[in-house]
Amino acid sequence: MSIRIPTFLFLVVLSLSPSATYAQEAFHYFTDIFEGTAFRINGKPGSCVVSSVPGNRVQGDVIRVSDGDTVAVTANGTTLKIRLLSIDTPETHYNGHSQGYWGEEASKKMAALLPLGTTVDVELDQERCDHYGRVLGHIFKGNEHINQTMLEEGLAVNYCIYPNTAYCDTFATVVERSIQAKKGIYGDKVLEIPYEWRRVVSNRPYEKYVGNIFTHEVLHPPEVEQVPLAERVFFFHKGDVEPPYHVVD
Repeated sequence: MSIRIPTFLFLVVLSLSPSATYAQEAFHYFTDIFEGTAFRINGKPGSCVVSSVPGNRVQGDVIRVSDGDTVAVTANGTTLKIRLLSIDTPETHYNGHSQGYWGEEASKKMAALLPLGTTVDVELDQERCDHYGRVLGHIFKGNEHINQTMLEEGLAVNYCIYPNTAYCDTFATVVERSIQAKKGIYGDKVLEIPYEWRRVVSNRPYEKYVGNIFTHEVLHPPEVEQVPLAERVFFFHKGDVEPPYHVVD
């Protein structure tokens, strides 16, 4: 289903937005709300539109690139907002803040990889949507794994969150190579890792348990720096940790 966002709402968004880019992204967000692909009501999670899809793949056509790790596709007449799984790119708009150059570069690269109209396959994992109702997926354009390409280009960091750990061992190897080569964001000594940057901007404490994708040892949230960047896998709660992973107290 596709619903046209009311003109008056767009004008309100535009008038309250500090920049054209921010206004455009706010417009996209409200569009997603009206399309029912990313919404919250009374604090409750939005519905997952792919929860009952048979198999683990959905095919669709790209209709929008929001940033370096978020795109929208239309599949069988339904608009799906896709958050690319297990990668995290520098932010272009987060609580009124931006990570600047690298956020823009990641967005440009994603737009170049997935021009509007590109047919893609979205591969789903164990948890198919996040708490906003966005579809969590690995995007393939033919045989090219777009999530992995962003890591190879040095424009994203791996960000694996259990139980969605498909390809995480491969991603760890790719990121380690990018770190050694100082490629892209890994050559910028000033840039903060996106998920750490968001934590600081939001003034939040360390919240997620952090494990090692290879040793399966899991440490408490404040000990995140003890796990090599390329080898991290996160758990929202201690109760989410299950074999072969184990918490080291």
